[in-house]
Amino acid sequence: MYEHCVYKIILILLTVAVYIVMVAFNAGAGSGLMKDIFIQTVGNISSKYRTDFTPSGWTFMIWNVIYAWQFLWLGYVLSGIFRRSELGWMYLKPNVFPTSFYIVWILNNILNIGWLLLWDREFLIPALVFLSVIAFTNYIVLFISHRALYLYEEWLYRQRRKDLWLIRIFAQNGIAVYATWTTIASLLNFSVVLTYNGNIPNDTSTTVCLSILAFEVVLWFCLENFVFDKYVRYTLTVYPVIIVALSGALDKHFTAAAPDRNNIYIAVLLSVACALFVVRLVLVIWRHFKQPIYTRASNKTSLPLA
Repeated sequence: MYEHCVYKIILILLTVAVYIVMVAFNAGAGSGLMKDIFIQTVGNISSKYRTDFTPSGWTFMIWNVIYAWQFLWLGYVLSGIFRRSELGWMYLKPNVFPTSFYIVWILNNILNIGWLLLWDREFLIPALVFLSVIAFTNYIVLFISHRALYLYEEWLYRQRRKDLWLIRIFAQNGIAVYATWTTIASLLNFSVVLTYNGNIPNDTSTTVCLSILAFEVVLWFCLENFVFDKYVRYTLTVYPVIIVALSGALDKHFTAAAPDRNNIYIAVLLSVACALFVVRLVLVIWRHFKQPIYTRASNKTSLPLA
């Protein structure tokens, strides 16, 4: 009952190691310390390929939040190697972090390093492809995480409620921050490609990307509240990331004396994102007390066989 799984431990350690390497590469690419690998800094290239959607420099400090947050859930996973429940070692049972979760996450980190190299060499279209796949693999990781947690959520609610909240806060909300930001970064890269490879006017490419973002925001609001509520109810970090990104874009480009079309578009979209975030918080709080996913009255505490 309390036997370790060597391959799973190796996979967890490999996940942590690859993540540390990825963070080191990002730090080197951003600071210019890895001159033998990177020709330019990420910031210099972003300044070279500006669009009306490019946010102020302070906005990109969110990467520090993203990377720190991922270390939280990685630390939680590592702690499971040394903690036991009634079922066994926590990294194994309940299996809320299945093998597929780690494999896709490792792939995501490798793609992240690949994007840095492509962006550094100014291969704009391949960089866009890589960044889009990074965002997509984040969606897959979130899907795996939410599905796996849902299978064992009621048992955790009964027996290990602190662990349930740590998984929700550290893993699911942390990865959601990363997924949201890479989605926005993909749209930024797309606007760069449209402008500098497709010779589309800067204002037009920005409008296109803002429209895609607006569609995604509204779509996600509908899905999370009315379709996937039982899975993603407590994932709340999507809107703060959008608000930070749009605030940075507004800060950099807004001209109060003569706002252009995209200035107004960004301001409206920012207002909508703020409003949706407030509505989301109200809905989650109301449902938490009035429509709980699990209640004390239920006697079901068994685990799924899968």
